[in-house]
Amino acid sequence: MKSPCLPIALVLLVTCANVFAQDSATNTNPARTAQSSPSDSGAVHGIYPSGVTIAAKGKKHTPPVYDPMQVLAAVRGNWYPRIPELQKSSQMREGTTVIEHEIKNDGSLEKLKTIKSSGSSPQDAAAEQAIESSSPFAPFPEDYHEKALKLQMYFGYNQQASAEAPFCDGPDWGAHAVADTPVYRAGNGVKAPHAKCSPAPEYSEEARREKYQSEVMVAGTVDANGRFTDLCLVQAAGFGLDEQAMRTLRTWQFEPGTQQEQPVAVRLTVEMTFRLY
Repeated sequence: MKSPCLPIALVLLVTCANVFAQDSATNTNPARTAQSSPSDSGAVHGIYPSGVTIAAKGKKHTPPVYDPMQVLAAVRGNWYPRIPELQKSSQMREGTTVIEHEIKNDGSLEKLKTIKSSGSSPQDAAAEQAIESSSPFAPFPEDYHEKALKLQMYFGYNQQASAEAPFCDGPDWGAHAVADTPVYRAGNGVKAPHAKCSPAPEYSEEARREKYQSEVMVAGTVDANGRFTDLCLVQAAGFGLDEQAMRTLRTWQFEPGTQQEQPVAVRLTVEMTFRLY
């Protein structure tokens, strides 16, 4: 049986997962890690998964020259800030809003409509407003000759956690210090851990079937021995991608972070992108 840490070329039938590194001194590892903070917006939380699918008929996949993940990132940035106000509403409930819209080649927005309601009008409106306020989007590249791109965007509200992908919560967002061992954050003399074994996750069957794309952000603690522990979900995707990300991250191995050249436990987040090509 091959070790998951051996260098391999991973080829998926319709999917590719990209993982990027940040905070590290070098960028040789395909992981993006960043500090997590308990002061981050509580709206950026697992109970609000989101993602995007390509709705245009006759198209197998989105050409890589125009990345719908950029659209998702922009919309999330305008959706998350609306959630705290929704939380005060008596109409806040569990459900998923699906919005279909088109982006024209100049980046303008057209034909926006709700094709599935979450069961709450304010929640549906918040999703629509997040898309509207994110436009205009980036114009199409010159070598992408389509006149418009049709997308469906998913906005989950009050979703339930699974045992395999628990939500981050509490004052330290899931960090559990052991005995007298403190948990640090990178910076101020603390060097971030470096992933030395970081296999890519597989697509979930549900997401593959629906051609669903999203990003997952997971917080964890790299202990002084390089083990990745205390994993919890910061930003959710849904469609089984959160569990796939968690399952893979539990196999990662790190060079531990250091303070004054001594290994210490460091809290960080890892972002995994599930993108179709």
